[in-house]
Amino acid sequence: MKSSDRVPVIDLLRGLSCLGILLYHVRIDLWVGWWQIQHFPDDFSSLSKATAWLSIPTPFLGYAILLFFLISGFCIHYPNTLPNANPKWKTYFFRRFWRIYPPYLVALILTSCISYFCHIEWGDRTWDPERILRVATLTQNYPPEVGQFLSNPSLWTIPLEAEFYLLYPLAFCLFAKLRSWNLGLFASLLCALSIYLNYQGISWPSFTSLFLWPTWLLGAWVAQLHRDGKLLSIPLFLLLPAGGISLALALASRLYNWDPWIQYFLWSDFYLFLFIFCLGHQQWLANLPIQKVLNGLAWLGKISFSLYLVHFPLLKLFGYLHRSYFGGKPANFLVSLAYLIPVCFLAWLFFLLVERPIHQRSRNRLRKT
Repeated sequence: MKSSDRVPVIDLLRGLSCLGILLYHVRIDLWVGWWQIQHFPDDFSSLSKATAWLSIPTPFLGYAILLFFLISGFCIHYPNTLPNANPKWKTYFFRRFWRIYPPYLVALILTSCISYFCHIEWGDRTWDPERILRVATLTQNYPPEVGQFLSNPSLWTIPLEAEFYLLYPLAFCLFAKLRSWNLGLFASLLCALSIYLNYQGISWPSFTSLFLWPTWLLGAWVAQLHRDGKLLSIPLFLLLPAGGISLALALASRLYNWDPWIQYFLWSDFYLFLFIFCLGHQQWLANLPIQKVLNGLAWLGKISFSLYLVHFPLLKLFGYLHRSYFGGKPANFLVSLAYLIPVCFLAWLFFLLVERPIHQRSRNRLRKT
């Protein structure tokens, strides 16, 4: 998105989504977990049992990735919502490639180094050169078998983003010709096909645009509504109850382990309402007496891509270091949360040394052409 098209609240929402992913993943290698504390209470201090309550929201935060998809669709389409927009597709694909793949490849190299070090030092079993190659070629989501590199499974979304970018010219043409309902129907049919295939035991389409394109397209649709000023006309007495009901249903779906596709739909609904609320009430957010917190989230949003790319292997490394020094995972959840500080700091360095220079170089190359 060009600087002239920037919407300030987007960085805040990116930061909120990224924080949710961090809190969801920190429990894996850096916390003993509720089960241990519940079944062996005598092994833990009162402080550890008290701070465990802070973890209650974290199992529900994995679906924050859906907010990323909504934001992605919004940011790609928003510059093209102006009347008579005429995208230069060669420039578009050039920018999308340099925006995503080079930082992704550097993050994969970093992940591979951490994985190999953990393999040599502690016998980590996620080291797998074949899967590294699958991830490098963006084929980890597809047959003949799922090839996620488990030292950084978060990277599964990058091939999905590439699919969204490749499909966008089709989406733009249909949006421009006022055929968004046809586009929505087509994407919904593809989604229904992926659900059917999943019931037949073919699960890999669920990790592709075949299933998740409707969520991304909703973000693009919201971009047009925002450009037209229609979000401001949505009354709060409808938006807030609808958001509350969608959140309650989404929480219930996760708590009672409903079918995954139902969970995805319900969480998509909730994040859509949250997205619309924040876009339509940016001035209200700007007047809240928690601006330092919101500024912190916006900062996380600015480095969110770097943070998303490298957080998982860093958490894994810190988990091994903690266990080797203390003999086990942290029992105090505050200690687990404290590890997010060095993770964010290292991600910021990655942003400064890798992501931002790559983007600046690609912009400079475009100016010369």
